[in-house]
Amino acid sequence: MAMFVVELVYGADEELRLRVRPAHREYCRGLAERGVLLAGGPFADQLGAQLVYAVADADELREILDADPYTEAGVIAKTTIREWQLVTGAWL
Repeated sequence: MAMFVVELVYGADEELRLRVRPAHREYCRGLAERGVLLAGGPFADQLGAQLVYAVADADELREILDADPYTEAGVIAKTTIREWQLVTGAWL
């Protein structure tokens, strides 16, 4: 199992993002229930979000991100993906 930290930067269309947000959050809840999404949420400034995923590999993560309602609606201006090696903390 690989872990990835994903940083999202929202686009300028806040109205669209707020309209799509319930579908995005429902999608994320489903991933969390399956143990795929370990943590996620918006930054306090509401300009983006950070999410932590546990998946088989980068291909699986890309499929998950591509199916996110935010991605499908074009809400995301930028996505940064970093594989993460967890070595300490409560998740171990």
